[in-house]
Amino acid sequence: MASPQKRRRSSSLFFVLLIILLFCLFSVLVQNQIMVHVIISKGLNSNSWANYNNNGALQKSSDDENNSLLSAKTKIAYVVSLIHCHKTSMTTGFIDAAAVLRHSVHKQSVHYKHTNTNKADSPRYGPPGRYSYDMIAIVHSQCAQHGPALERLGYIVELKDNPLPLDQIKGEWYRTHVEGEMCCGYDEFIKLHAYTLTNYPVFVHLDMDVILLQPLDDLFDAIILPATSKRGKRARAHIQANELEYKTDELPSGPIDAFLTRDITSTRPGETKSPFQGGFLVARPDLQVYQQYVDIIREGNYTKGRGEDKGWGNLGYAGWQGALAIQGLVAYFYDIFRPNTFVELNVCRWNQVVADVIWRGPDLIEYNGMCRRFPREGPTQIEIGGLDCEDCRIVPPHLVKTMHYTACHKPWECSVPHPRVPGDQRQVYRLSHLTNITTCMLMHKEWFQLRQELEDSIVEIIRGDNNNAKEMANSKLMPERVGTFEKEFFLGYCRNSYDYIPMVLPENFTIERIYA
Repeated sequence: MASPQKRRRSSSLFFVLLIILLFCLFSVLVQNQIMVHVIISKGLNSNSWANYNNNGALQKSSDDENNSLLSAKTKIAYVVSLIHCHKTSMTTGFIDAAAVLRHSVHKQSVHYKHTNTNKADSPRYGPPGRYSYDMIAIVHSQCAQHGPALERLGYIVELKDNPLPLDQIKGEWYRTHVEGEMCCGYDEFIKLHAYTLTNYPVFVHLDMDVILLQPLDDLFDAIILPATSKRGKRARAHIQANELEYKTDELPSGPIDAFLTRDITSTRPGETKSPFQGGFLVARPDLQVYQQYVDIIREGNYTKGRGEDKGWGNLGYAGWQGALAIQGLVAYFYDIFRPNTFVELNVCRWNQVVADVIWRGPDLIEYNGMCRRFPREGPTQIEIGGLDCEDCRIVPPHLVKTMHYTACHKPWECSVPHPRVPGDQRQVYRLSHLTNITTCMLMHKEWFQLRQELEDSIVEIIRGDNNNAKEMANSKLMPERVGTFEKEFFLGYCRNSYDYIPMVLPENFTIERIYA
C-alpha cells in the first residue's frame, strides 16, 4: 500500500503534468487565433501568400468550412479605369456611374444585409455574397483632377501612365496607328495595371457603365480554392453546367487564371477568332503576366487588315473595333500564350450588352440568320445553317449576372435605344434588330433602382444626424425625382431624352458611412 507521502508526490506530479498540458493547449489556441486574425485583417494579401500553393490556389484545409471563414474576409479588387476625361460634360455621368457601380458591388458582397423590403423588389435575391471587396480606380495621369471625386465615392485611386511609352514600340505601322483605335486608343492599356494588384487574390476589371446583379462567388471560388476542395469542386461543376459560352467546352484541369467574355457582335460568320469584350475581366493578379503583355506591345507585331493572316502575330486577331487595343490584345494573349488557363463565359449572362449575335447582312447574305461566332465543331455547322447560340436580346433580366450598357445606351443618357436611320439603306434590317427595347428598358430600371436605393440610404443617414435633416434631405435629394420621361423605367430621373437629373451628394457627406 502506497504511503501518504508517495500519494502526495504522485498527485503533485499529476497536477504539474495537467498544468503543462493545459498551457500547451492554450498556446496552440492563441497561436491559431492570431493566425486567423492576421489572415482576416489583411484580407489574404501579400503577407499571407503562405496559404497558397504553387498554383496560386488556397491550400485545402482539413475542414472545408475554414475556407468559408477565410472567404468572408478575403478582399476582391474591383477595378475601373478612367482613361479619357477631355469632355467636361461627361463628368456627371461618370461620377454617377462610379457611385452606382460601387453600390451594386456592395450589394453582392459579404457586407450587404438583405431586408424584407429590398428582397421584395426583385426576384433575383438568392444566397448573399461571401467575399469582401475594395474599389480601385486606375486613373490615367492626364485625368488626375478627377481622382478626388472618385476617392469621395470610396475608391482607392492609383494614378498611372501607359505601361510603355509609345516611342518604345518597335513595329512602325502599329506604333503610328494604335492611338487612333476605338474606343480609347493606346491609353486603354492602363487597364493592364490591374494585373499588378498582387495584394489581392483576384481582380475584377469592369467598365464604369457596368453593374453587378448577382454575386460572382463561383468565379472567385474556382480561381482561389483548390479544385479538390468541396467549394472549389462545387463552383467548377456549376460553371461547367451553367455558365459557359460553348456548352461543349471543358474547364481547365489545372488552375483557372481568368474568366472573360467575347465581343461576338464584332465578328463575321466564318472568322475563327473573336475579340475580348473589354468591359469585363476576372483574373488572378500576376506580375509575370503583366510583363508579358508589355513585351508583346513593345514588339508591335501587328499587320493591318482583316483576315486569318492579319492582326496580332498575323493570326487573325484584327479588323474589329478595339483590335489594336485591349480587345484584340487580351484575346490574342490568352488564346496563344495562356491556353487552357481561362474560361469563356456565356455572353448573354455575363457582361450582357443586349446586342444581336445573329448575322443579318448586308453582305455575306448566304449566312443570314446564323450565329456570328465560329462553332467549336468547325465550318460545317455554319455551311448547313446551324444556329447554336442564344439570343441575348431576350434573356430575362433576372438571369443576368452583370449588365454592360453599350447597345442599350447609358442610363444617364435618358435614351430609348430606337434603331438608327443609316445613310446606307442596306443597313436598315441589321440595325432594326440590333437590340431589344423592352429588355433594355428593364435593364435601365435595374440601374435606376440601384441609384434610388443609394440615395435613400444617404437620406436615412442624414435624417438621423439632426432634427432638421429631414427638410434638408428632401430639398436636396427627393424632389430631384420629378422627371416624367419614361418614368416607369427611369424612375423620375429623366426630364426628357438626354435630359438627365444628376445625383447630388450633400457637402461633407462621406459615402463610406453607408458601407461601414
